[in-house]
Amino acid sequence: MSLTQVEQGTLDGVVCDNGKYVAFKGIPYAKPPLGKLRFKAPEPPETWDGIRNANEHGPICPQYNERMNRIEDGSEDCLYLNVYSKNLKPTTPLPVMVWIHGGGFYTGSGNSEFYGPDFFMEHEVILVTLNYRLEVLGFLCLDNEEVPGNAGLKDQVAALKWIKQNIAAFGGDKNNITLFGCSAGSASTSLHLVSDMSKGLFDKAICQSGVCLNEWAYNLYARERAFQLGKLLGKETEDEIELLEFLRSIPASSLVNNELPYLQINNIDLVDNIKFGPVIENPNLNVEKFLNESPVNLVKKGHLANIPLILGYTSGEGIEIVRNLPRIVNYYSMVGSVVPRELKLKLQLEDIKELDVKIRKHYCGGKEITQDMYQELVDLETDRLFVYNIIRYARYHNQHNSKPVFLYKFTAETERNYTKRNYNMNTVKGVCHSDDLMYFFNVTCLDIPLTQESKDIIDKLVRLWVNFAKTGFPVSERESEQWRPFTNSEKNTYIIGNNFKSVQDEDDENIRFWDEIYNENI
Repeated sequence: MSLTQVEQGTLDGVVCDNGKYVAFKGIPYAKPPLGKLRFKAPEPPETWDGIRNANEHGPICPQYNERMNRIEDGSEDCLYLNVYSKNLKPTTPLPVMVWIHGGGFYTGSGNSEFYGPDFFMEHEVILVTLNYRLEVLGFLCLDNEEVPGNAGLKDQVAALKWIKQNIAAFGGDKNNITLFGCSAGSASTSLHLVSDMSKGLFDKAICQSGVCLNEWAYNLYARERAFQLGKLLGKETEDEIELLEFLRSIPASSLVNNELPYLQINNIDLVDNIKFGPVIENPNLNVEKFLNESPVNLVKKGHLANIPLILGYTSGEGIEIVRNLPRIVNYYSMVGSVVPRELKLKLQLEDIKELDVKIRKHYCGGKEITQDMYQELVDLETDRLFVYNIIRYARYHNQHNSKPVFLYKFTAETERNYTKRNYNMNTVKGVCHSDDLMYFFNVTCLDIPLTQESKDIIDKLVRLWVNFAKTGFPVSERESEQWRPFTNSEKNTYIIGNNFKSVQDEDDENIRFWDEIYNENI
């Protein structure tokens, strides 16, 4: 038996990989959010008597599992985390790495069939993965005190509090916790950097392909979406209490994967396709708020955690968007469709038109956008929806904080780049959004090979992340060229490719172009 004692009771884990590490799965970190607790902020976990078996994952949030292309019934009782430890009683407490999964805030879980811990367990570190509520269950917002929004992010805060209180029982150092994630998990990580609710709960952060400045990281029309959903499911009302009673009364399975109509708004944007996600909570409500001001305002004025930070992106992030080109090509025919939402909301129509022309000229040579312009649009959306705002965040971190920020660009391509192949986008240059995940985690639910070439990349990459978790610096004993911090005067980027190297002014021409578009002078 592998027993350990946490505040709620005794856990029995399972020894894995011939004794290499111990796994404790399905640990409840909050009270099950059932009945009247549906849509509400999480409540503290309950205690248990006797020994709780921790050898299986807890239920996942009901969802459409995009990777496996199926509906997962899961359970609303889904607030569980998993702890993988090298040593329950080390002589010195081990650094802790907490992974927040991505999936557009509507799909995914922390389970080991996708986020297998094996590569991290080669090192002296503790890995924690977690589930949080998704889509409607996690991000319904009625702008009132009953459902102010962001329940899914408050779940993550509850998990971080639990980890802080209990990780010593697994051999972990509660004062050395690194929060990291990819995509929506990366945006979540970045939102924790600006939220007062998360203050002091972690010590370092790694954002892989997303920050809170990326417009897809937060929703502006959550209340409208809530009423749309009610109407779609059979309750047409303008009364938020009536709507809430209805949405609490129906089975959770009815809340998953609903196709809502387009919003009737000016300046519609691709990012509005994320129907339920983080919101800016109404600041006048008398409840504890995760986010009550726009992320852009918070970052610009320096309301962000002063901790060591890694930020980065893949070379072809936009593949994730443009794979749907035949379906979305009509969107690009609208004036302003290539202009960032942040700018569309504050500019006059004439200014929007002017920027629209400039952006199309820069990326598409001014030609009309057609459904065979994959590469041009991948390059555009890589920069518009990902890269520019990741670098912008790095610059604001530098401007306001004393702790270093390290920037990377992921360009490695081996047989493990599954997502791009699966999207049939191999004719387009670049590494697809989330294709870096296979170099951090042992994925067993998909057929992803492991060759010597990819093993070498995995070993070097995971070592950088672990060393950062230990010390705040992503140093490598195996690379002659070290990763230097990004500063506003020395724009260092670490290229994580089939070889690793440090360069300056990567993608600088495009970054300067977007500085002009945003009228930024940091």
